[in-house]
Amino acid sequence: MKKWKRAMRQCPLAICILCVWGVLAAGKYLPDLKQQAGQRQAQENAQEVPEELTAYGAYGGALAANRAPELTREELAGKEPELLPEGEPEEDASAALDDGEGAGAGEEPQEASQEEVPGEKSGGAKGGAPEKVKPEYITYDKKKTDSPYYTDPGKIPLTTEYDYVKVSDDYFDDAVFIGDSRMEGMEDYAGLHNTTFFAKPGLTVYDLLDDKFIKDADSGKKVSIGDMLKRHTYGKIYLMVGINELGTGGTDRFAQAYQDVLQKLRKWQPDAVIYVHSIMGVSPAKDKSDPVFNNTNIRDKNYAISKLTDGIHIFYFNIQQLFEDENHALAQELTFDDVHLYAKHYARWTDYLREHAVEEKKQ
Repeated sequence: MKKWKRAMRQCPLAICILCVWGVLAAGKYLPDLKQQAGQRQAQENAQEVPEELTAYGAYGGALAANRAPELTREELAGKEPELLPEGEPEEDASAALDDGEGAGAGEEPQEASQEEVPGEKSGGAKGGAPEKVKPEYITYDKKKTDSPYYTDPGKIPLTTEYDYVKVSDDYFDDAVFIGDSRMEGMEDYAGLHNTTFFAKPGLTVYDLLDDKFIKDADSGKKVSIGDMLKRHTYGKIYLMVGINELGTGGTDRFAQAYQDVLQKLRKWQPDAVIYVHSIMGVSPAKDKSDPVFNNTNIRDKNYAISKLTDGIHIFYFNIQQLFEDENHALAQELTFDDVHLYAKHYARWTDYLREHAVEEKKQ
């Protein structure tokens, strides 16, 4: 350092050379530093979400703080593109599900198979093709809401009309039950001991097929529901998710994700009957106290998913009716935490499924 100082005092040219070197170095490295700083700032900004739009935390161990993947600030604010057309008619809402993946952009939708399938009715609209059956609805006066997550649909879907048959428990031997903590309650208390359950507290429609939480008996490794559905064959699929997603974006986003799941279920299990369960409501106390986890939000989500069923391959079950009070809320005396049922009440659910089965085709 002393030599550098002595050289600069004796040779002013050294100072000029040093300055030129500094300018050149700045010209080379400053843009990179500026870009890195900009990227860090962009990441920080992307993570900033208004407090009123953040996902709500877990409730009683079930309502996990899961956020829908790749949500923008606009989507969180409820500005999603519309999934389904507004108003009536709604008969074609599940058309994309008929052929597993559905028709892509610019492709002609394929004609529905005329093979006899569960739920088929004669005299369909397409020369004998199965006739889609949409759920009927209870209507009520809508309430105005300013929530970014939902609107009041003014409708409660009922179970799909169909000539269901009563079955014994061996009907469920080739069934798989998929869902969150409420479905886990079915696994623990429903009395169905020879069926398959893929249930986990906090499971959402967004991570349902990819979350690796199932221990594979063959490999001993953790695998996903998607992995199991690709490798094994099931005759029936019972699905219930939705309670954990109430604070993770608007209803359109939720319905699109749900539709994507149903498309994959149809692709991987084309011969399975799919029973879509309504999202069970919450108690009156919870409904009045929570701006997100409430029954209006649940009804909006149920109305959306009911439009994805067709009464041919996919049936809608209004499980809520088994446990509701006169205002269609989860009856307060049936729940210990405003969300989950007491163990003894799961028998109602099991009995309902035994009495609402689509008859299996005779080989």
